[in-house]
Amino acid sequence: MIDLPDIPFTEEASGLFNRLLPRIKDRLLEVEKVPVSVLLWGPGIGSGSSLASVRMGLRQALRRKGHVAVYSEEICDETCNHSIRLQQLAQAQEFDLIVTTPCTPGSVGEIHDFAADRRVNGKIIVFINRQYVDGYSAQSINAISTVLSCRVEYYPNENEVDIIENITLFEVQKIREMKYIFRGRY
Repeated sequence: MIDLPDIPFTEEASGLFNRLLPRIKDRLLEVEKVPVSVLLWGPGIGSGSSLASVRMGLRQALRRKGHVAVYSEEICDETCNHSIRLQQLAQAQEFDLIVTTPCTPGSVGEIHDFAADRRVNGKIIVFINRQYVDGYSAQSINAISTVLSCRVEYYPNENEVDIIENITLFEVQKIREMKYIFRGRY
């Protein structure tokens, strides 16, 4: 708090002010209890890609903060009559945020189906290795990336991936706050 030269509160006003401060802190603590659902797409855990461990770290960090963070493969049903693509679309429609970390130039292309789908593309963040920007898939994803579509973020290489966790946690916190704000409006 800042100290301003001003007229002091009356005794009654001071009492009210002192009751308000803890209630404000309680409301801010409530915000930290609002879970955000995050779908994590990327290399399989056993793939050997360094991004697989980044993906695992994201899942753990988000869950520690009280969020629902899962991989598509955790909730895809192999006994279902529907394709994996359709199951992933249904998943994407229900989650608040989709974070995708394709680990090869070819896997960047897999994002196209969802990056072009207006039902889900506004909640997708695609993290692309700068070393892959010359390929068709990366250029195509970048071309459709707008404020109305998926968001593309670049990281320098597979050894410098801190940006992935930093941006994801920042975005999840913004979504958490918006969910709290909107909860009181409807």
